[in-house]
Amino acid sequence: HGTRAAYVRDRCRCAKCTTVNTAASNEMHRERTFGRWEPYLDAGPTRAHIEELRAAGIGIDQIAKLAGLSPSHVRGLIYPSSTGKPPYQRVRRETAERILAVPVEDSSRAANSHVDATGTRRRLQALIAVGWAQAWLARELHRSPANFRRSMIADTVTARTAQLVNEMYERLWDAPPPQHTSSQRNASDAARAHATLQGWMPPLAWDDIDNDPDPDPNQPHTSSDDDALDEIAIERAIAGDTRVHLTYAEQIEVVRRMSERGRSIRTIADLLSTSKRTVSRHRRQGSAA
Repeated sequence: HGTRAAYVRDRCRCAKCTTVNTAASNEMHRERTFGRWEPYLDAGPTRAHIEELRAAGIGIDQIAKLAGLSPSHVRGLIYPSSTGKPPYQRVRRETAERILAVPVEDSSRAANSHVDATGTRRRLQALIAVGWAQAWLARELHRSPANFRRSMIADTVTARTAQLVNEMYERLWDAPPPQHTSSQRNASDAARAHATLQGWMPPLAWDDIDNDPDPDPNQPHTSSDDDALDEIAIERAIAGDTRVHLTYAEQIEVVRRMSERGRSIRTIADLLSTSKRTVSRHRRQGSAA
């Protein structure tokens, strides 16, 4: 519901479909009044986007579902008809916009489709490394201990599992685990000890937890940059110049100075075009220097 296609093709007259159809009709009238009405577009870009989605493991039925279209309509853009007619060469503007709005990412995949488990596994390991017990995480995900352990070692997980773990990770990565009782404290200590034994990295060890190579726990960062700091570059960055190139050491110094001036992690992250986790790590390294 909530589409003009449903209003016209399926004759749905629910409030959502009626509202969308009225808005589309008004827009059409305005465009025609000014001589700008072009209901159809070249189907090439839309077809290319469908192929990109399919290459990422997002099937036609799922594309149609996310775009609010019928699967047959999506198929008509990439396959010849049963009578031998070529795929659609023109597509309605609304249809093109709906398909192009489907992002090429794991979150677009069907819940039961399988995705690479690297990011999921690293997120779980990182939470354990900062003291979240496996049993607690399993309960949070509504999974049995055996199912949770499979997610820790599998090469692939379902898209739904990856999404649930990512949502949990975003809630917990910088939150302390429960420490109210001796049992909770013991479980947290055991989780950290197990992670250390396994060589699992905490959240702040990652810039891009899905794509970074495995870090060396004994060498948090390696760089060929000169250790000498460029004071002019540092001050330009602090002043808001986003074009200046900073070495790794200079980034840490910028974070240190801006933190001393009371700037928030979010503000610093936006200034340096980086993540809040990276700024948090730079803060820790700057304090230890």
